[in-house]
Amino acid sequence: MNMLTERGMLDHLHDRYQFVRPGTTTRRWIVAEHVRAACGYDVRTADFVAQDTWEAQGLPLHGHEVKVSRADWLKELSDPDKAAAIKRYCDRWWLVVPDKRIVHPDELPPDWGLMALDRNGRLRAVRAAPALIPEPIPATFRATLMRATAKTAAARARAESATPQQPLRTAGSKST
Repeated sequence: MNMLTERGMLDHLHDRYQFVRPGTTTRRWIVAEHVRAACGYDVRTADFVAQDTWEAQGLPLHGHEVKVSRADWLKELSDPDKAAAIKRYCDRWWLVVPDKRIVHPDELPPDWGLMALDRNGRLRAVRAAPALIPEPIPATFRATLMRATAKTAAARARAESATPQQPLRTAGSKST
């Protein structure tokens, strides 16, 4: 199995959600890494959250849990309340893995989608995340989401200024 780190998988998520509206610099998705369920020292954290900004698409909030090994996935399965702390605010919830074989048949909870790397190293939906009915977002989660978004944007800007930039995907680009 492919042994990527969480950082590598987060980079793949950034690639997946970097769509820019053609003819503008407006990003479709606003993203954040390591989003806590509330302000303070709450230990429940989503690895990656993506907010769609296209109103015509319903403005869904997608939450992502990254697991890079079978053992990591089994640990997640042993504590189903862990993901619920943030999943309850999301319109869709995803498990993101480097290799779909990390998840055995019938292990994925019915309200989770599955993303995995394909043969070309692109992150693809293996099983679509079903629509959830999210709870209203409280001010504490909104604040921590905004904090994580700002922190993620600053870190990505530093990383991009240190490496040659690749063009962002536009409407002509393929993505699933």
